[in-house]
Amino acid sequence: MTSLAERAHAAADYIRHNTAVNPRGPYRGEEHARTAVRLAAALGLGLDQITTAPDSLRRRTTPGEPVLATATCPDTTEEYVFLARFPIYEDEPFELLGPCPECSGQVPLATIRHLADLGIHLTLPPLTPEDITHPNTLPDTFASDEGHTSTCCYGEIF
Repeated sequence: MTSLAERAHAAADYIRHNTAVNPRGPYRGEEHARTAVRLAAALGLGLDQITTAPDSLRRRTTPGEPVLATATCPDTTEEYVFLARFPIYEDEPFELLGPCPECSGQVPLATIRHLADLGIHLTLPPLTPEDITHPNTLPDTFASDEGHTSTCCYGEIF
């Protein structure tokens, strides 16, 4: 096991390197690298188990374009996709994406700040259409998320 100082240096090197080589430029590169470091720390994973990508569905041209971060479980290879809606704000929670029970679009199903939040979500039964009437288990962004199809009754109509 490596020391805390070694892991901190590795994270700083990761951010520096990915900021410099990211094809989307240094600003987006830094946002992706910092998102990966934050998610890895929150879930107790290595940086090699986190990948990031731009979110073309929720894209905007302002600073802090949303980032999709995929965490891969080292034991089962199961993948979890998280949304960093505003990656320039490092105190913002991640949103775990999963299928809407109506339209199957990838929408926020849980707010994740740390590993225990993911654990709580995973202990819940799968989301059903009946659960939507009880929004206390869903993030505030569930209904307004662009992941719903245009015909989904749970998505807001704009």
